[in-house]
Formats: sequence, structure tokens, C-alpha cells
Amino acid sequence: MKFTHFILQSALLILVFCSFSAVKLDVTEITSQQLIGQTVVNDAVLGVWNYRMSNVDAPYEKGVFFITKNKDSYEVAVKLSTGMLTGQDVVASDKGINFNVNFEGLKRVSFVLMVEEDKIMGETYSAIGTSEILGVRQKPVE
Repeated sequence: MKFTHFILQSALLILVFCSFSAVKLDVTEITSQQLIGQTVVNDAVLGVWNYRMSNVDAPYEKGVFFITKNKDSYEVAVKLSTGMLTGQDVVASDKGINFNVNFEGLKRVSFVLMVEEDKIMGETYSAIGTSEILGVRQKPVE
């Protein structure tokens, strides 16, 4: 009788321990998938982007966006033939990024950009008017 009781208790303990470990593994797996998915969605705007703009003067017609993430905030640098500019008031979302740039000291231009895979597109808004932007992600050299 004691032997049967011991076997029954052992089997019950094994069942309880196995069920706890299985539940913990499932929670860990879901959490990892959620974190990976969130990182991919939020970081779609990161990278180096070659772009062209319409309806602008020649020095501003084409350039490169450098979009990076520093802890919880995004940073934008714009490279033109005349030099580098820094983005201000940067706000990134699931599929795009918005920021402002001061050209020639006082001319403020707002960028509203959307990202689809390796393409970036959108518009700029300034006192002069609007311009369309089209660009592609610069691939790393292998």
C-alpha cells in the first residue's frame, strides 16, 4: 500500500512540474515573438536612403537620409551637395517618419515620409510650397 501511494504521489508531482514548465515555456515563446515583431515594425525606417525631390532648386534635388535610433529616439541627418543638415522634432511610426529641417538658417521644411520595404516616399512642406520625395534604401556592400 505504501509503495502504491509513493508511486501515485511521484506521478502526480511529475505531472504538476511538467505542466508548470510547459506553461512557462509557452509564455516565454510568445513574449519573444512579440518583441521581435515589434522591433521589425518600428525599425522599418532605419537605414540610409538615397532620394530625389521634385519642384526644388538644384542643390536640394537629390540627397541622402541617414535615419538611426539612439535608445528611445530617432535621429535624422540629411546629406546634400551643400553639406549636412540635422532633423528636428523627429517622430517615427510603424511605417513612416516625420521631421523638420532648417535650410539656410531660417527656411523650415517639414518632411512626411512613408516606408514600404526598401522604398521611401512622401512630401515636404515649406513656405514656398510642397515637393514630392521618392527614394530607395541603400544596400550594404557585400
